[in-house]
Amino acid sequence: MTENTAATLTDRARYLDAVRQGLTEVLNKDVTGAEEGARLFDDLGLDSSSALELLITIEEILDVQFDADELEMTHFETVGSLADFVAAEAGA
Repeated sequence: MTENTAATLTDRARYLDAVRQGLTEVLNKDVTGAEEGARLFDDLGLDSSSALELLITIEEILDVQFDADELEMTHFETVGSLADFVAAEAGA
């Protein structure tokens, strides 16, 4: 594994952890072990109002700001898809 690959995997893990931590705070239940394929709305119980709260929470966790114009519902399909969005917005 190259150094870049290792750094990318570490960054990815950081963003996944931030999404899981944010979900745990917003949903008031422990989802720190949620799989990347877990569906945010169907499996974990996220709703439209808690989705915005989740983004704000993740922004605070990572000290970043997201561009709301870039948001699409596809970003909220799974834990992994949201982590990908967060990584892209954070410049990873």
